[in-house]
Amino acid sequence: MSSQNRGTDLPQFINDLDGGVFAEKVSRALSDVAAGVIDHDGKGELNIKLKLERIGNSYRVGVKHALTYKVPEANGSYSQENTTESVMHVNTGGRMSMFPENQSQLFTRKGEPQSHDDDKE
Repeated sequence: MSSQNRGTDLPQFINDLDGGVFAEKVSRALSDVAAGVIDHDGKGELNIKLKLERIGNSYRVGVKHALTYKVPEANGSYSQENTTESVMHVNTGGRMSMFPENQSQLFTRKGEPQSHDDDKE
């Protein structure tokens, strides 16, 4: 696999969202839903929604991450919804990470040399 086709490291990506708090929320919600399904013989639901938007003219995106879930109870269910936002760097090939993989933007996302207006004489 070429370095330009590397995918985002999903476990690391999830752990980076909201400084690790989002992963903890998902973990707790999964446990609550599973316990409700078993304890009350009902159906539960958990949804994760991600929305990405470019930040200015940079190689960063704002990631809005929403967690919604429904836990069955003896006489119905209860639902929770939580939405927060994190900033991620978009590296070569679209790989997202909390920090840039290189410390300067020498290359475009496609791996081609980045031209700067200062370089032109």
